[in-house]
Amino acid sequence: MDNSSVTSSDTRRIDLTKQVDQQFWCRLFDVSLDELRMAVKHAGHRMEDVQRYIRSQRDGQK
Repeated sequence: MDNSSVTSSDTRRIDLTKQVDQQFWCRLFDVSLDELRMAVKHAGHRMEDVQRYIRSQRDGQK
């Protein structure tokens, strides 16, 4: 596969269609798959937005 067409914005986008990507993001954010799906549903697919959403949810539980 030619990776020259992959942009930096692609690497910051959360894709839930591939199991390997799901596992990566779940490990990175230390969340379950259901929590990741909920975060993407509420925040969109941008990594920064999902990360912000997850942090706000954790801060709200304290």
